[in-house]
Amino acid sequence: MLRAIFVRTLKQGVTYEQFKEAWAPEGMDASYPAKVSIGHNVMNDRQVITVLELDVSPSEFEAMASTLARPDALDRIAELVESTQLEGVFEDVPGLSSP
Repeated sequence: MLRAIFVRTLKQGVTYEQFKEAWAPEGMDASYPAKVSIGHNVMNDRQVITVLELDVSPSEFEAMASTLARPDALDRIAELVESTQLEGVFEDVPGLSSP
């Protein structure tokens, strides 16, 4: 299991809904290859986290990464994001995940 995780701070005046609309890939339906969660920090409503969970190997992820977002996704969210605090793809450590 891989998780692509992004923690970002939105620009002043940008809403969570605006970010979600800018980020969400078109055609994100049952065939989308990842489970997606987007949330905001309860202590700082300008900070959002995006988590994509994929049941693929790192090499499979590399091959499919470009299909997980709109081609213009970075440009779309760049207008809304002040900074990115964390960006990475993480692999589960065997034996430490809870059911």
